[in-house]
Amino acid sequence: MNLSDKAREAMHGALVSRGAKKGMLKAKCPPMDTPEAAAWQAMMLCSNPYKVGMGHMLFMGDESRAIYKEVLAWCESVPSIHHVLDRDRKALQSMGVW
Repeated sequence: MNLSDKAREAMHGALVSRGAKKGMLKAKCPPMDTPEAAAWQAMMLCSNPYKVGMGHMLFMGDESRAIYKEVLAWCESVPSIHHVLDRDRKALQSMGVW
């Protein structure tokens, strides 16, 4: 599945770009109703749904919602990345949540 340029840019904005956590989701969601926040919420829903912000989901604008749906569909089509996006996922797996 191919992503649009907007969705790809939003995903890059939601990920850590340097350091030891490079390639993982940022610890905190970007500001509300931005493309980066929509991508962060979609990727977090795939990797650790306990961290998804309901306020972000409720007040998402049309453009952000379109990016959210596109990124979510992409994440669901690539299940091998679910365990590497969130740093808390490994701890939850060891406790038997997944």
